[in-house]
Amino acid sequence: MHKTDISWSSDNADQFWRMADTLQEQTVERASELFSFVETASPEQLNAILIQYRYFTVYYIPDIAILVARLKDGKLRSFMADVLFDELGRGDPAGAHPRLYDDFLRSLCSQNEELDALALADNIDMLDGTRTKLVSNTTSNAYAVGLRGMGGECVCQIYLAKLYEHVIKNPYVQRNRESIDWKFWDLHIGEHDIEHRIRTRQLINEEIIQQGGAAVTDLGLGYQESMTSWGLFWSNIFAAIRSTDVKRTRVAPSCNFQLQTAPAGAAHSVALS
Repeated sequence: MHKTDISWSSDNADQFWRMADTLQEQTVERASELFSFVETASPEQLNAILIQYRYFTVYYIPDIAILVARLKDGKLRSFMADVLFDELGRGDPAGAHPRLYDDFLRSLCSQNEELDALALADNIDMLDGTRTKLVSNTTSNAYAVGLRGMGGECVCQIYLAKLYEHVIKNPYVQRNRESIDWKFWDLHIGEHDIEHRIRTRQLINEEIIQQGGAAVTDLGLGYQESMTSWGLFWSNIFAAIRSTDVKRTRVAPSCNFQLQTAPAGAAHSVALS
C-alpha cells in the first residue's frame, strides 16, 4: 500500500483537519472501488468478504480498552470509556458489537461456518502490530489516539456506511433482506455512530490538537498509519477472493488479551505517556 508523504507539523487546527479529511477521502475512495465488487458477488464470495471484518470488531474492543488505560483523566478518556461500554453491549453481552456482527453473518449465509478459523493471517498480523504499538511505551498517547481513536472511531463508521451502500445492492441480499439481522448495521450507519464520530473529533481537537507541537505530529502519524492499514486490510480481503493460496488463522471470539510477565523489578519502570 502506497504511503502518502504528509507533514503533520502544523499547529493550525483547520489545516490539520483538512489534511486528515483529504487522506480519509482518498482511503475511502480506494476502498469504494473494492467494495463495488460485492454488488455482484456470489453468496459464497459475499460471505468470504464480510466475515473478515468480524476480526476487526473482535480486536477493536481490547484496543479501545488499552487506549482508555493510556489516556490522562479528561473528557476524551471518559468518552472513549463510554464508547467501550457501548461496544460491549452496555451491560448486555448479547448486544456486544462483535456478537451483533456474528448474528448478521449467520443470518446472511454463514450458519455452518466456524467463524473463528477463517481469519486472513496477514490481516491478523497487522492487527497484532497495531496492538503492539498501543501497549508500547515508545509511542505517545497522541499517536495511540491517532491510531485507534481517529483511525477507529472517526473512520470506521464512514467505511461501514460505504460498504453498506454496496452490500444492499447485491441480488442475494435483496432477495433475503427480510430474514437478515440488521441490528449491527442499524447502529453503525445511523445517527448513533455518526454522533460518536463527531464527538470523538471534537474532543481530539480540544485535548490534543490544541497542545500543538509534537502532540499534533504524533496524532497525524498515528492516523496516517491507521489509514494505510485500513487500505491494506481491505485489499488483502479482496485479493484473497481471487487467490487459491490463502493463509488463514484462528481468532477467539473474545480475542483475550494476554499479559506478559514483566522482568523482576520492572513493575514500576514502564509508563505509558
